[in-house]
Amino acid sequence: MTVTYVDVSAPFRIIGPDMPGEPADEREKFARITTEYPDENAEALQRAFLQSKLRLARTDPDLDLEDRDRMASALAERFEQDFGVTEEPVPTRLGYGFLYYQSFKRAFSTGTSLGWDIICPDTPGGNVRDFLYVTAMNRAVKGHEAFVAYYAQHAPSFCLWDWAQPAPHQLQLDVPWSSMGAYRRTVNSHGLPRQVIGVTLTTAESSPGRWSNIVQLYNHVHDRHDLIYQFDYAATLAQQTAMSTFGNWGPIVETFQPAYSGTKPLGTLGASTCTRDVGGNWSPWGLLTPNQSYVHNGNVGFRTEFLDPNYNFAVRS
Repeated sequence: MTVTYVDVSAPFRIIGPDMPGEPADEREKFARITTEYPDENAEALQRAFLQSKLRLARTDPDLDLEDRDRMASALAERFEQDFGVTEEPVPTRLGYGFLYYQSFKRAFSTGTSLGWDIICPDTPGGNVRDFLYVTAMNRAVKGHEAFVAYYAQHAPSFCLWDWAQPAPHQLQLDVPWSSMGAYRRTVNSHGLPRQVIGVTLTTAESSPGRWSNIVQLYNHVHDRHDLIYQFDYAATLAQQTAMSTFGNWGPIVETFQPAYSGTKPLGTLGASTCTRDVGGNWSPWGLLTPNQSYVHNGNVGFRTEFLDPNYNFAVRS
């Protein structure tokens, strides 16, 4: 079969009243902002991020003990850092959210995309004194995750981590909150206004053996999707769909404290997936379902404000 690759981007999700608008390429602007306004917590953020993923690998409920050890060792070796792989397992750093079943996680051929609105107040509130992330991946092992990163009660930043990038360059974007005004909007959900950022994460084969990780944000000022990041790299379908912890999480609240209290609502609205087949054709967008993912509660103090299985949730403590 001959496959013609024209556009690796998934079709736009209809978000604004007049979508789809003409998309804009804002990659240079986002890269420049990251460089011009360095985050003083960037190094600590990266280390916390990797250590959290190690803990997730070592406690993944969908992997057996041998696979957990293999994933943890591979992570430490890949990033050439000692994260204490030989220590006894510690509780996962997943506060609450959706994890993909492995059967669904691996069910794509030439592309996968996740679209979701991050529920992200200007500060997390409560007793947050360390990092706290609201993040997600689109199922691809060598995919990427866009996330809102909180630290204590400071204004958060919008970050992009690309697992396909070589170490130590995975943190590609770290954008201050003050630069995200065109992407933060307020919607009403379950009786209350929620500040959200609309994100689309796409991983797709651009030609045989070549893949692209693409990030688009919904710009509510201009009612359009903005391309803010793209990275092209070599990979195989077997690598992208391997049995792995990488790519295993949909929208989640990722935690770094043993207990939380008094936090504002965090979560997701409208988590949807889109799949590209062997012929290069994208499926329609579909809301994430309980047949594709399951809810994980890390029991660190968060209570569910609402849950629409499995595409909407908000938690607070």
